[in-house]
Amino acid sequence: MQDFYHKQYQQEKSNVVSYVTDNFNKRNIKPDNLVSRSWERSIFDYGLDPDKGTEVEILTPQELQNQIERHQSYLQIARNGLNGLAKRINPANYAVLLTDEIGVTLDARLPKETAEDWINAGLRIGSVWTEKNNGTNGIGTCLVEKQSLIIHRSEHFFDGNSEMSCAVSPIFEPTGELMGCLNASCLGFNDDKQHQYLTLQMVMMFSRMIENTFFKQSYRNQIRLNIRKTSFLSDLAYEQMIAISEDGEVIGANRAAFNDYDGLLQQDKKLIGCNISEITSLNLEQIFSQSNGGASDIKLESPLLQEEVEITLYAPSGKIITPFPRTPAKPNGSRQRHKHPSLEQLAGNDLTVQSNVNQIKNVIDKDIPILITGETGTGKEAFARAIHDASERSSGPFVALNCAAIPESLIESELFGYRSGSFTGANRKGMKGKLELANGGTIFLDEIGDMPVQLQTRLLRALAEREILPLGATAPTPLDLQIISATHQNLFDRIKEKLFREDFYYRLNGMSLQLPPLRERTDKDFIIRSILDNELGGASGVSFTPQAEQILYSYHWPGNIRQLSNVLRFAIAMSDDRHIKLENLPIELRSEKQFDIGSQATSISVDQDAHQDTSLSSFIGEEEGKKLLESLRKYKWNITHVSDELGVCRSTIYRKMRKYGIKQPNDVF
Repeated sequence: MQDFYHKQYQQEKSNVVSYVTDNFNKRNIKPDNLVSRSWERSIFDYGLDPDKGTEVEILTPQELQNQIERHQSYLQIARNGLNGLAKRINPANYAVLLTDEIGVTLDARLPKETAEDWINAGLRIGSVWTEKNNGTNGIGTCLVEKQSLIIHRSEHFFDGNSEMSCAVSPIFEPTGELMGCLNASCLGFNDDKQHQYLTLQMVMMFSRMIENTFFKQSYRNQIRLNIRKTSFLSDLAYEQMIAISEDGEVIGANRAAFNDYDGLLQQDKKLIGCNISEITSLNLEQIFSQSNGGASDIKLESPLLQEEVEITLYAPSGKIITPFPRTPAKPNGSRQRHKHPSLEQLAGNDLTVQSNVNQIKNVIDKDIPILITGETGTGKEAFARAIHDASERSSGPFVALNCAAIPESLIESELFGYRSGSFTGANRKGMKGKLELANGGTIFLDEIGDMPVQLQTRLLRALAEREILPLGATAPTPLDLQIISATHQNLFDRIKEKLFREDFYYRLNGMSLQLPPLRERTDKDFIIRSILDNELGGASGVSFTPQAEQILYSYHWPGNIRQLSNVLRFAIAMSDDRHIKLENLPIELRSEKQFDIGSQATSISVDQDAHQDTSLSSFIGEEEGKKLLESLRKYKWNITHVSDELGVCRSTIYRKMRKYGIKQPNDVF
């Protein structure tokens, strides 16, 4: 029977390949293997029809705002690269887009003269370009393939996108996870695909710049090494950047380092987690000694690359550290890792959270699965990591998987892995899944409510039997791990909608931990000071005016602790001498309250309007005109911001302005 289904599968696959080839011949194109694979996925995995087409999904203003708040740190850094690329290619009528890891356009720079054409083509802030919904396209295919590529004109799956030519490069976190991509597109480009290669090189260069800047920002308080092959002169695109803990363990790296070392390490080791001596042949103490604490570079023969490299050491805060400070071992013998907040620190002074933490302590190391619920940004992963660190498994791995951030077609291999030679295109060494990587430690399944139902069945069985059978394996692998899952969804509603299995829910929910939103916590002062101490270089010297302090305590914080952290980071950057005033806070906080300058913050609550529909379609007649004029004045006649707030495209804004005789003043800002 198994042979029958295998033959049937192969026949269906063969039919798809034949169908794809016929379409390529019809369109008179000869795409490479990457494009062919994407077309096959579009038909075989996603069930799309190239002759039918589909509309590009556009997020609502609130949905977009939620995504932007989730990616504040990424956006603040990536916008510099976005602007730099746009400055160079916008004049040539190229649109530049920045997306997150699932294909949501978080920011865009469109040529002014043809902006309307781009918006009509679906290239605008808030558009969602996934391969699953849009077939082969620059952004979606780049995020699946995780490599730089060009999708040129008729190579797009849907013919409606065949006027576009897109050069795209992925952007990776220092841990190797995907953050998003940078895209440059042009319309009506009639030259051959090869003429886009120069554009692709520019996109790749700016995506590397974004990654490297993000790396430096993320590890500015950590020991870092820059490693250059002397044969590459000073080409920064090939310079490896590696962050290491005080015991010499690699905790972060840029793409050049991943490209050079992953696959060269012994015993299927990964770069993250290996010791720096495996890369340089020197331990951290020797690196400090030979570089005089970072005062001079080191030249040596790399044992893995088998060529000469030059190493530059960056010590925290620029300190020269000699001799090398050894980290004392923990009582249980485990190595000191990243400093993460403990359960007590996360509980703060809030009685509700403290009560929850006391309950958690009673179930740690009792083989009881824990389900953490709460709004986005309340610190679910931080609590999961703190539970791991407080357990007997703290010396084992902590492996996190965001079930909502991985394409449905890849999540099974991410969880269960596969063995060498399992299928065409697989890694020749195979790949361990997250469950196997977490063996002996903790697996954290974030956004579990978004896991596909069919995969819930497989995971339920694996958790029940405590073993997995990776694709291509001949024997099962036993599992010994702590299960912690988290979601912001109401799982009972998902169960009613048949989107979440009830038996799977009870398998995960041995104990439930409900995290309160920040607006309900009674210890905001403690949280603010903790963020300043642990993330922003210390609370010493940071002060707030009464107006700024009052708004921090009274704001409703839809993005919770994550949003508060980003706001404090922004405010410190905008302040002088770390004294934070009202004008140093982001505009969205200041617009919530009106302050009487010179007095103690006289506030006007807007909570009653927080859930009102602000889209233009909710107003009629002259009220529509008044709402439009109000929004235009609010955003100083910035049409893009107005269109985002009112939930309509820019062309509609201009049309409504003409309808109500609204004319832009000459002294616009």
